Amino acid sequence: MKNHYQIIDYSELGLPSIEVFGDAFHYQDLYEIVGRDQYMTTFTLRSGSESYSKYGESVLGVIFYDHKKLNDIYKALENSTEINQSIIKIDSFERDLTVEKKKHLKYKIGINIFDIKSISFFPHKREVELHETGEKKIPNIVNVEVDFDNFDIDILCQNYLVSKLNSNVELIPFEKEQLIGITLGINNGRIDSKILAHLGFNEEDLKTNLNIWFHLYKLKERRGQLTETDKTNFVEVNDILTTKKLIKLYQEINASGLRKNNIEDNKEAFSNICQTVEDFNPSILLHEKKQVYWDVESYIHITLRHIKNYQIGDFKQKTPLPYKATDLKSLIEKVLTCVEDELEHHLSENTGKNFKRHGSMGIMFNGDHYNLDIEPNGRLVQFHTVSQKT
Repeated sequence: MKNHYQIIDYSELGLPSIEVFGDAFHYQDLYEIVGRDQYMTTFTLRSGSESYSKYGESVLGVIFYDHKKLNDIYKALENSTEINQSIIKIDSFERDLTVEKKKHLKYKIGINIFDIKSISFFPHKREVELHETGEKKIPNIVNVEVDFDNFDIDILCQNYLVSKLNSNVELIPFEKEQLIGITLGINNGRIDSKILAHLGFNEEDLKTNLNIWFHLYKLKERRGQLTETDKTNFVEVNDILTTKKLIKLYQEINASGLRKNNIEDNKEAFSNICQTVEDFNPSILLHEKKQVYWDVESYIHITLRHIKNYQIGDFKQKTPLPYKATDLKSLIEKVLTCVEDELEHHLSENTGKNFKRHGSMGIMFNGDHYNLDIEPNGRLVQFHTVSQKT
């Protein structure tokens, strides 16, 4: 330790808490005590200090390190040198703080170390778990099996989407198409023109929008109501939609710079990619008033560049995500929840600008920093580790 501290371990009293007092805290000591293991910490601030006047008596959160700052710390510890840093950034979970104040704490001003009177924390750290194949496991995932045999999933879906509408949630275009298709299927091809208009569609769209027809035919298929003509039309709609997906895939493959003479060496990757793209359906990644989602373009862009078994051409030069391909959606959802308040605040402001977290603002999750880019409409554009280049 660089400085001297009074440490009280309350575990002897049956309380899993440690409190640390000091006349002056040191940047590297804070890293060793609570920063390295990302312990949830209460930073009690000195009365009358600048930080006290801005944030109150205390701040709850974890110390936020960008990847560059962590590298500096590693080098300092390895070479037994000292980092004379007086500011720490904090990813705060205080409910009473505004989003703007939380952003200042995390990315801009932070708090002065000399303003810290004491810290208290629970010394609990979840170890990173790995699969036998070496990929990381996503923490805090609980899989629950649900038997829908006795439920009408179309009615459930319709009710769910309508309830979101009634709660002033802005539906994503694919949700609107799904709602219209299901409603048409349930009502034997009828839908109120006012409902269509409210969702931003008209009667002409019903003739040309293949996603609406897909959901209509899918409902009839589940209910055993497809006529022979319906079956023929359903196959045709499916084929067209799949072809559109594959065209987007081939465009991305061309962007990879893959040479013709290397196609044979990438046959297995091609097979995996094509199948997952065919099976892919757009979905919501973060449920708020302004939702975050990904579509097939998002999926193709991310997987071809950052999933180990799918990388081809020049994309093989990019470091893959340290997770299984099947865990990608869950990983993105977990990372998004780390900046949920910031993201909701940004999208609700309707600035017309993308929400970006890159470089020093990269999002730390399970030992890695992530970059992401989300359009004003909530569509995920990019997702990768900080060390990556898109």
